[in-house]
Amino acid sequence: MMHYTTKEEVHNRAKDSLGLSMDKIYKTSGVYDTNVKNKNYIGDAFELWMGVAKNSRAEADLPEVGIELKATPYKILKNGQYSAKERLVLNIINYMNEANATFETSSFSHKDKLMELAFYHHNTNKPKNLWTFDEAILFSFPEKDLQIIKHDWEIIHQAILDGKAHELSEGMTDYLGACTKGASKKSVKQQPFSPIMAKQRAYCLKAGYMTSILRNYVFGDQQDPAIQKHKFELNTQKDKKEASNHPEQIATAEELATSSLDEIILKRLNSFKGLSVAELKSKLNINVTGTPKQLNSILIARMLNLKGDSANEAEEIQKADIQIKTISLKSNGKIKESMSFPTFKFNDVVNQSFENSDFYDNLTKRFLFPVFKRLKNQKPSDDEIIFLGAKFWYLPEKDLEVIKGVYDDTAHTLRDGVQLEVRNGRVYNNFVPASANRVSHVRPHTSQTQYVQGKYSNELPTPATWINRPNNDEKFDPSGRYMTTQCFWLNSTYLDEQITDITEFK
Repeated sequence: MMHYTTKEEVHNRAKDSLGLSMDKIYKTSGVYDTNVKNKNYIGDAFELWMGVAKNSRAEADLPEVGIELKATPYKILKNGQYSAKERLVLNIINYMNEANATFETSSFSHKDKLMELAFYHHNTNKPKNLWTFDEAILFSFPEKDLQIIKHDWEIIHQAILDGKAHELSEGMTDYLGACTKGASKKSVKQQPFSPIMAKQRAYCLKAGYMTSILRNYVFGDQQDPAIQKHKFELNTQKDKKEASNHPEQIATAEELATSSLDEIILKRLNSFKGLSVAELKSKLNINVTGTPKQLNSILIARMLNLKGDSANEAEEIQKADIQIKTISLKSNGKIKESMSFPTFKFNDVVNQSFENSDFYDNLTKRFLFPVFKRLKNQKPSDDEIIFLGAKFWYLPEKDLEVIKGVYDDTAHTLRDGVQLEVRNGRVYNNFVPASANRVSHVRPHTSQTQYVQGKYSNELPTPATWINRPNNDEKFDPSGRYMTTQCFWLNSTYLDEQITDITEFK
């Protein structure tokens, strides 16, 4: 084991690991018998390099300097941007102990307030033993982030005090989440103020927060006194310059000292409640034309006092990974359409559990719903579209279980082989429909259909069974190997129920 006396020594040691393959790190540490399939393969390599024995202690990995060690993966998107591959899981939440804690005495503050983070590229085109650590930072929370995180912790803590640990969801909070931690539903723990067993959860920094840190501080040039990137003896004047490309911010540290991020956002948006789009454009000095989606994006940004054309570019929205979903109501007050999620590959649904799916990650995010109502359905003017207000929303745990059933049934249908039936010139399938009233359903995102290999289809794990297949092999593959790409949706009728507090506004 190594012994460190200063945080500077720890950070400089971590920086020395950059560029070394995992294989090299293990061999340098005298370990030759390794298994790359071990889920802790990378994290163990980092701890070996830092001279720390494998442990599950409640205190930081390096208690003498108060530093926790974490290795975390990133990916490179098709557009070349860096993105966190996953949330950063921190320590297990002991509901019984945490109930008696304050934020300052909590297990989170005790273990995770100062971390050495090593970043590696999750490159599936390269053997895992040849992966390298590409950057390392000594990380503590910037002042404004810590205020938001403290509020997140208080929400989690209050759920425990209310005997509702079993209702915790990542969507309840902004930066600091309470993610599930365990192999199955059997991974449950006691909570102090309810006889209901609660899923085992851990504190985590959300993927959106980690992506922001990655892009701005790790591979970007943004600076903060709480984050040390370069070796301590190699700080340069460039390191000390203020970055010029700092993203816009919704709230100041002074505002966050007295109000939560949610309160600040909702206060600004709801101050415009009841105004028409025409009135909003006039009040906010907006003189643009475009699609309703583009205009809504600009309106929301301006209502939040942002100069850009999208609130999605704001620092807090990115870090909290808040999904802004504008809801349009028809003249009868009902939602115009269901909410779609990204398309999925059939083989992914078959091979991934619900909890490990992209769909689950998207569902458990935090949503911001700005709601507009049309006074007439067909081509309403700006005077005939009214802003009713906005609310934050997350998917309740009980509804998540219902959607899990939809996901599992979809996987089962794919394994058994989808049934495709042609009736009156249209192809029907046996995926879960919206009419089943199960919160979610499955259907294509596009009006384009395709039952051969192509742009709008993907391959089925088991060939489909056709009933009344048209005699046209060029459009309907007789092998049944391909069908139109699908996506999951949240039912419009379900979403109607989630926004009644807004739609009842007079």
